[in-house]
Amino acid sequence: MRYQVITVQTPQEVLERAMRHFGPQGAGLHTTSQNLLGVVFQGGGGYVAVTLQPSAEETVVELETREWDFPVQQFMVQIHQQRRWWQRWRWWPYRQSGEAHRASSPFHILDNDR
Repeated sequence: MRYQVITVQTPQEVLERAMRHFGPQGAGLHTTSQNLLGVVFQGGGGYVAVTLQPSAEETVVELETREWDFPVQQFMVQIHQQRRWWQRWRWWPYRQSGEAHRASSPFHILDNDR
């Protein structure tokens, strides 16, 4: 299954959280490869691949998994909700199109035909 979530965290922050969430102290998976824009974990008969696409204001996080859907969904909710301290309170109303929709759906399933 492939998922996508958008976060305000930097790529480095996302990778650090992924290491804690999926690594030996978290879900117990082993890191099989890592670079500046991604990491792959393996174990328990499955895998989790995290790929990052940074931009100026947000990071698009794509996750591909086999056998680890629930921990992946938990991770996506955590990084989606994590806002920087100055973004926790909004002093202006939500825009009707993009932001209100993004706040209600933390992640997207990219495909489920596997």
